Amino acid sequence: MKCLSNTLLFILFLGTINGYAQADFITNGSRQYDIIDRLQVLLGNDSVLNFSSVRPLDRRVITERLAHLQSALAAKHIRLSKADQYNLQLLLQDNFEWTPNAPIDTALPIKQLFSQHALTHTAQFGIGKKDFSLFINPVGAYQTGSDNQLAQHTFLNTRGFYLRGKLGKNIGFYSYYRTQQERNPLYVQQYVQQYNAVPGVGYFKKMAEGGYDYFDGRGGITVRASKGIDLAFVYDKVFIGDGFRSLILADGSQSYLHLKLNARFWKFNYHNIFAELTSAFKPTLEGDFLRPKKYMAFHYLDFQLTKRINIGFYENVIFGRQNGFDFNYLNPVIFYQTAQQQLGSPDKLTLGFNAKANVGKRTQLYSQLVINEFLINEILHYRNGFWSNKQALQVGGKMVNFLGVPNLDVQGEINLIRPFVYSHRDSVGTFSHYNQPLAHPLGANLKEFIAIVKYQPIPRLHLLGKLIYTRQGLDSANRNFGSNIFRSYNDNQGILYGYKTAGGKLSTILIASLQAAYEVLPNIFLDANVFLRNQKIAGQVPFNSQLVSLGLRVNMQRRNFEF
Repeated sequence: MKCLSNTLLFILFLGTINGYAQADFITNGSRQYDIIDRLQVLLGNDSVLNFSSVRPLDRRVITERLAHLQSALAAKHIRLSKADQYNLQLLLQDNFEWTPNAPIDTALPIKQLFSQHALTHTAQFGIGKKDFSLFINPVGAYQTGSDNQLAQHTFLNTRGFYLRGKLGKNIGFYSYYRTQQERNPLYVQQYVQQYNAVPGVGYFKKMAEGGYDYFDGRGGITVRASKGIDLAFVYDKVFIGDGFRSLILADGSQSYLHLKLNARFWKFNYHNIFAELTSAFKPTLEGDFLRPKKYMAFHYLDFQLTKRINIGFYENVIFGRQNGFDFNYLNPVIFYQTAQQQLGSPDKLTLGFNAKANVGKRTQLYSQLVINEFLINEILHYRNGFWSNKQALQVGGKMVNFLGVPNLDVQGEINLIRPFVYSHRDSVGTFSHYNQPLAHPLGANLKEFIAIVKYQPIPRLHLLGKLIYTRQGLDSANRNFGSNIFRSYNDNQGILYGYKTAGGKLSTILIASLQAAYEVLPNIFLDANVFLRNQKIAGQVPFNSQLVSLGLRVNMQRRNFEF
């Protein structure tokens, strides 16, 4: 990553010669996205909120826009429910340094921690001055529960903080850190044993009786190089899409170091990501060792076709080099296939498409298409099931205020992933990081149907129900059916045809969950969760999980295992 470090020095220099204020990002999974997602659909033609499908979102851009909408609400130009107004007000309080006309120093003083003020304001401590700011939020959670497959109780214990600030008008920074111990349901423990990875986590230590202990650290530096051009050098995650899943790039794996360039001009929003990833590995008996590296270069272009329609096109390459990052892929405007052909490289190249459209006053439709290989003759004879037809498709929709009920939102989604989509001839080229998929958590060769219901009957009560049904074809009789992305696609015994989506040894997973969260104080939640999971694999005894848990969260999202 030496080239990325040199690039970072260059962009920091750019930041010193401009006068544009720079912010950090709204953390993926934050409750702030609830109101952002709703307003995308409710307002329909808001070209700022609908401008991009790449998350995390810029804190400054979103806050300034929502502050404008609050002014429109006060002037009665738009209408929002009491719950929406409550969520909007808390979002502006969370991001007060970017709210127009707000005092510079509005963090909660420690002396007011137990005052009436704390009952209605989010807890943030720090300093806010003209040329320097530093704010910190406590992060924590404790959850305990039961799994019918385990003799011990499940639990989660988290402590940490989120820190953010800015240096002058040019440089922003943030740091998220937590230490966590957990004992997960048995099916998650089996996943960890199979893949040597805790979902969403990198390095971890095993505890007694199936527990895990790990640190989660994220953060980085952001620079606004000029009007419309932002740069970030961060260790974090990225999610691209508008659905529950992302088939392009999801945030379910470990964080990774990456340089991100974002240029906004006219109706275009152009993202470049250059990342260092960890290739697949197996632990050794000798303890710690240097993990093998690989790299990713990613272009994504958003185009605001109309105020209601946004489309995006992307190109992605995964590669490994003994001497580090390949400079040929640093060009932000070249097609990767051109560079790939000139290099004569076997790197994994993927193309795709993302789209969303607001229809009417309450509905949003969205879709993704992923193309790893595309042979027109085999596409025309798709029923033959050629192994190299490696594509994935997502279609979905959201409806807010369903049946006219305020803050009752529904979502439906279908994901179809052909065999071998995220596989490669070797472990370096797989679309993975730290032994975990970078897209769908189950890999490939599957059909998935998702239904989600969200309801906020009163401002402080959040109800969430999910139903997920998955059909996946697993390997059978030592034959590779393309579901395991870590297995070489050359390991198919020379069988070229007959690969159907969800073909192979059939595995079905049915998940039904109900979650309730009550906000006792701003960003402090009491949680109650019921989770049922039934898995049936052909020729095996069904595996049924019944989970119940209670917990407390402070300034963080739930820890879910929905696969």
